[in-house]
This record gives sequence, structure tokens and C-alpha cells, in this order.
Amino acid sequence: TFQPASGGAMLAAALVSQHRLRPSPPRAPPARLNWLADLFSPDAADSAAAELVLSELCEPEWAIRCELGAAVASSLGGSGSLARGRTDASTDVRLDCGVRFEIDAGFDPPQGTVRLARPSRLLAAEGFWKVSETDDRDVPRAISWRLQSTGIRAGEEELVPRGPLYFNALLEGDGSTLPLQLTAGRLTVKEDLGADVGIFRARGILAEFKIVGAFEAQRAIDPAQPPAS
Repeated sequence: TFQPASGGAMLAAALVSQHRLRPSPPRAPPARLNWLADLFSPDAADSAAAELVLSELCEPEWAIRCELGAAVASSLGGSGSLARGRTDASTDVRLDCGVRFEIDAGFDPPQGTVRLARPSRLLAAEGFWKVSETDDRDVPRAISWRLQSTGIRAGEEELVPRGPLYFNALLEGDGSTLPLQLTAGRLTVKEDLGADVGIFRARGILAEFKIVGAFEAQRAIDPAQPPAS
């Protein structure tokens, strides 16, 4: 004769049925596939592009040719005291130097030490550089560095006061398909605004960067390498 199942038996059968119908969780891909996915991921490609640009920046010596003075500062739209002064191009001066960039690990944005390739009586032997701008993939697109100046004059006229001189440049090229280049070089100094705040004068507190010149940068020719034919 037919015997109806007890309540406990029916509940157990329902649980077993649900367990059988439940889909299995997706399996994690093998470790080697994860490694390949990371290698070709957009983040990995962007990181490799950034590292290549930094490597291209830090490997060579860069030959820097500067032009400083009222005429060049005014022609670049400068608004500082130098650009507002006498704009006779005969008072502009040229300054050449070679620099090398060394990167310090573990900093964001990337930064490090910049060193002169040869001693200068106008610029300190070493200073500080950093990436000042990146694109939407965090690939460096501009850098700035500073070197202490002993003061640069043209006759009796002071062009650059004693203190930090700032070098600013765009980074063009990816170091792979196109060689890395430093372009649109600008030389700036900090100028006090001299604003009055109540009974105090805010000199040294409120300041702006003002253009005092421009520079070009090229990879220096390595004397150990034969000249290009």
C-alpha cells in the first residue's frame, strides 16, 4: 500500500533537490593565465609606458642651452620685474650646462636628484627634479627641476637673483616609437608679491613664478660613442 512521506523526509528531499540544481561557482583561471592577463592588462601597459619614459629621461646626459634676460622673458609673455624692465636684447645672456637625472624609488609623483655633468660657477652641483604633469594613463608629460643660482648678471643688471632657478619642460615622445624629447623649456624664479595683509607685509609668503628665460635640451653626444654618419 502507498505510504505518504513524513514531513521530515519531504524537507530532506527538497534540500537535496535544491543542492543538485544550484550552479557550481566559476573556477579561478590557472595561475599562468592570471599572469598573462596581468601582462596584457591596460594598467600593466600604462605602467610599462611610464617606466620607459622615465628610463629615457634618466639614462642620458642632457645638454641644456639657456637664454636669460628681459627681451626673451618679455617675448614669452613674462610679467615679472625682469620682463617689465629694459627689453634690449643686448642684455640677454646665454648659459650652457649638462645635467643628469637620477630617480628615487618609491615616490609618487616620480622624483629624484638632478646633477650637473660639469662644475659651474653660476649653478649648484645638484638639485631636485620631479614629474609635474602626467596624462590620463599616468605617463609623465612634463617635468621641473631646480638648481641654486649664485646670481646671474649682465653687466650691472641682475637677471636672476641668488636662490633657486627653476627649469620647466614638456616631455614629448614615448621612448619607443619616438625618442623622448624635452621641449618648451622655460626658466622661472619666485618673485614676492609684496602684498599688505593688515599691519603685516607678506613678503616671502605670497609669491609667484615669473619667467626669466628659455632653454633648449638635447641629448648630449657621448664621447665614447662614434659620431653619427
